[in-house]
Amino acid sequence: MATDRSPRRDFRVLTRRRGGYDGAEMYDVQLQVAGTGALVWAQTFSDHAQADAFERQLEEDLDTLDDASFRRKYGVPSTT
Repeated sequence: MATDRSPRRDFRVLTRRRGGYDGAEMYDVQLQVAGTGALVWAQTFSDHAQADAFERQLEEDLDTLDDASFRRKYGVPSTT
């Protein structure tokens, strides 16, 4: 796989909102394999602003980093 390949071709971001303890809301920012929807990892936040900021950074990195740099930054194995 070429190192200049965009990770946007292989991955997508999904954010889900769910209920937490005592009526709190939780936000799961998920990195998924674009072709299958398989979950690579999820980061959970209790603060909407933090989840939103993380999602924006992740989306930006999908568009600006090369595949190898993206995988390194976000701990995505080369086999994924």
